[in-house]
Amino acid sequence: MGDLIFYWILSEIDNAGYLSPEAVFVDGTHIKANANIKKVVKKAVPTAAKAYEKQLMDEINEDREEHGKKPFDGNKPPKEKIINESTTDPESGVFHKGEHKKCLAYASQTGCDKNGYVLDAVIVPGNVHDSISFDPFYERLIKHFPQVKNIVADAAYRTPWISKRIIDDGRIPVFPYKRPMSKKGFF
Repeated sequence: MGDLIFYWILSEIDNAGYLSPEAVFVDGTHIKANANIKKVVKKAVPTAAKAYEKQLMDEINEDREEHGKKPFDGNKPPKEKIINESTTDPESGVFHKGEHKKCLAYASQTGCDKNGYVLDAVIVPGNVHDSISFDPFYERLIKHFPQVKNIVADAAYRTPWISKRIIDDGRIPVFPYKRPMSKKGFF
């Protein structure tokens, strides 16, 4: 129900001529969960497959078959990793960055137009990197705003997969330029 109201409000803003979704500015932020970091249990979970792994394996196998080679078997069992899961808020995730204190949190991927209107948002556990949660966010955004031409994002989103996905959709990724460093760290 909340999504219906959100998109109805956006359609009213669009009808009034204020929405400008040609360029979408994307960023993630962490929101502290109302959960105690000391109330966690260790849990084994399968590592999440990257969204592009199946597509990449299909492309590799197609190329191998064209060259008369046997395709690779892509049905390996998923690896497991141990995570700390909150007993009070199991949907949150342990977040720790830089000098910040460890805490249970959520991460919000948000996209705004040039006028500052929020076009979409996706909430994931706080231990999920921005580049991983980009896919579900991007799919929702494009579903509701197919006219998006540019995706503007910070360096956390500058990965080959995200760039390829945006370009393959006929859109332009806009990421910050990072000057390559010399061996000593200076030019």
